[in-house]
Amino acid sequence: MRCQTCGKDWPSRHYFVTDSLCNECFGQIPEAEQKAVRADVESLNREGAARRVVGGWDLECPICGHREFWKRKTLMNTPGLTFFGVEWANRQADNYVCDACGHVLWFVREGS
Repeated sequence: MRCQTCGKDWPSRHYFVTDSLCNECFGQIPEAEQKAVRADVESLNREGAARRVVGGWDLECPICGHREFWKRKTLMNTPGLTFFGVEWANRQADNYVCDACGHVLWFVREGS
């Protein structure tokens, strides 16, 4: 991936705050602008909140009982792969985030 601000190539999405801004460039912008960027990223991630089915089960939040979730993927970093700078090789988990309270449900499929 390439940062549109500095032009540096990065090996994975792990190094980016947004689709176009790497962590290094993000750290150089004023704090007020960082908050605005984070709010935009969160609102984009939350699009598509809906009822979800995983493994044949309808999801329901164990905290608040809400039934609409938005989905994201998260790398499950390990110290070894992080040390060698190859975070992209870690397994991924599917996260379903409750649209009401924000509780996160994690699911890892074998072979992921």
